[in-house]
Amino acid sequence: MYLTPDYVKAETDYRRERITREYRAANRRKRAERTARTEPRHARRVLRPTTAA
Repeated sequence: MYLTPDYVKAETDYRRERITREYRAANRRKRAERTARTEPRHARRVLRPTTAA
């Protein structure tokens, strides 16, 4: 491999893009896991008036 300035810049840009994509994908996975874990609350409990109302 030739270590020219253009090659180094291209490799750095490629790695930066991969890191960005992986970070976004990880956030999507975490968000999906969080929404999948939440259980729907019982309807009566949701409609009950709160003490702050």
